[in-house]
Amino acid sequence: MRLRLPKLSKTQSSLVRQLELIETHQREVDKSLQSMEAEAERLFKEERSLLFEDDAASKRDSMFEKAEFIESELERMTEQIKSIIQTFNAKQGVDMDLTDNMTPIDAAARILNNQLSSLMWIDEKANDFSAQIQKLGKHGSSVGDSLSSKFWLT
Repeated sequence: MRLRLPKLSKTQSSLVRQLELIETHQREVDKSLQSMEAEAERLFKEERSLLFEDDAASKRDSMFEKAEFIESELERMTEQIKSIIQTFNAKQGVDMDLTDNMTPIDAAARILNNQLSSLMWIDEKANDFSAQIQKLGKHGSSVGDSLSSKFWLT
């Protein structure tokens, strides 16, 4: 057993030296990190004052935040609209002929576009009908004028 003790003692001494070396390296890394953090903090403080002084940058940041908010609201609304369309279609028993790439928003847009096209067609036909009535009114008034003048002459 005595033979093992000196060997064990040497191994322990070697491990202690290695641990001391690792601790030294760790302290050096910690010092380096602290100096880097201090430099980063100093740079941030310098740049921060410039950022707040730059009116355009603050407006840009504000607009970016608002854009992010709007985007999240649009996503939320899109999900609500999808849910409403699915509920409506389920209650109506409607099985629309959707393509694989078509979302419920696309389907709603297609329906609204079809309705808009129909309304535009109705408006066009109403304008044509109105123009025909005005033509008849003009022709009728000239015919009526000639008839009334004939009656006055007799």
